[in-house]
Amino acid sequence: MRRKKQPVDQVDLAALFPAESRIPRVDRVYVNRNLRLPSIGAIGFDLDHTLAHYDPMQVEELAFRTTQKKLVEHKGYPAAIASIRYDPEFVIRGLVIDKTHGNILKMNYHNYVTRAFHGRRELGRSLLKLYRTEQVSLSSDRFVSVDTLFHLPEVYLYLSIIDFLEERGETPDFEKIYADVREMIDQAHADGSLKSRIREKPSRYIRTDPTLPALLDQFRAWGKKLFVLTNSEHYYTDVLLSYLFRRKRTTRGRHWTDYFDLVVCDACKPGFFESHGERIVPKKLDESRHPGAFSGGNVTYLEERLGFSGDQIIYFGDHTYGDILMAKKISGWRTAMVVEELNHELKVTQTLEPKVRIIGGYSEERERLDIERAAIERERAALAGKVDAGTTKRTKNLCGARIAFLDKELRKRTDAVAELDRKIGKLWWECQRTHNRIWGPLFREGNETSRFGHQVKDFACLYTSKVTNFLHYPSDHYFRSPLDLMAHEL
Repeated sequence: MRRKKQPVDQVDLAALFPAESRIPRVDRVYVNRNLRLPSIGAIGFDLDHTLAHYDPMQVEELAFRTTQKKLVEHKGYPAAIASIRYDPEFVIRGLVIDKTHGNILKMNYHNYVTRAFHGRRELGRSLLKLYRTEQVSLSSDRFVSVDTLFHLPEVYLYLSIIDFLEERGETPDFEKIYADVREMIDQAHADGSLKSRIREKPSRYIRTDPTLPALLDQFRAWGKKLFVLTNSEHYYTDVLLSYLFRRKRTTRGRHWTDYFDLVVCDACKPGFFESHGERIVPKKLDESRHPGAFSGGNVTYLEERLGFSGDQIIYFGDHTYGDILMAKKISGWRTAMVVEELNHELKVTQTLEPKVRIIGGYSEERERLDIERAAIERERAALAGKVDAGTTKRTKNLCGARIAFLDKELRKRTDAVAELDRKIGKLWWECQRTHNRIWGPLFREGNETSRFGHQVKDFACLYTSKVTNFLHYPSDHYFRSPLDLMAHEL
């Protein structure tokens, strides 16, 4: 028997168009502050680690080796530092370098130092107290934040050289070493040592996303103006975007500039935002090859060209300070932070769910035992008071017997709590090491948000692992932040 066709107006749209819960977690956009897409007139993108995603092993190893070589050739470091091998897990974003002491720190969102290494050697509890007895002012020149993925290899090289020199019996100048490493990595970027290698073979270093053209077409179809705002030079921007939009059926033979209304290279962020209010005219590039492409300028000029300003603009970037904080704080733009590490964090979190549930069960049992111990201690104190008050011998004997029983019960529960603490501690460290064997999860530190997690939450309106995750959302989507509950409301 033929099924009767369901009228269009009675079709279950929820089944055809799945709710966000049906979007894989790695493909979702996460919300810190409410944002309505129809209120946005212009959408901007950083280039590195935003539109262009690098193969981390290839690029970080290249940066590490190039800087090593330059330190030997230009700064007189021992040739033996070439024996240092790069460890891609040792440094993560959100850490803080103490240049005065040669240490690297992980903090929670209260800027409380929870883990620290001197070079690549973990600081013991006694040395860690250095940061617990003084106010750590991150605005001081003494401290440097590890804000971008480009920072990771240079920071590991800095820490490794400290170890290398100390193992030779030398007393390193930690601040000079940091300045030397920073100067040589900057030189590697400026003289083309890194970019020339990437230009020669972009397929080795750059990961492509075949859905990127579709996303930009979708944004343009919604009436949004699109722009690129990058610190990279125009030639390098052209190389990367030409590779990302190389001619295939998916791009219908268009050039990458066809997707953008404006392209700003050599932007010198964060200075690009800091000059807000002062109109700085940029240098115009070859209009015949790349219409709408400029070098330099500032945010005031860009907003004038776009015809939108402030919260009518959303900007995608990966740098917590240079992209996200400055765009939001100074220009009032809405911000979307691209956190490539989010995929790894989500996958590990899903893998660890069974252990986390066990920890939760142990924690509830521990809380129950603590409440019982408190009740036993109250009863014992009351009975001891009766004995001290000089009651009858019979009452004293009865109280004494009850106190002995309570002491036994208290010891049982205290032993049980100690065993639960041991089990919780073991599972907790297993979970930490699954995220990262040294620093644990990127977004958390114990029960607190990590400093990096707090920066993402505080600076970014939205965050996601890649810009093309926006393909899962309609033109009139309202990104709603989760209910922010206080502890007593949970």
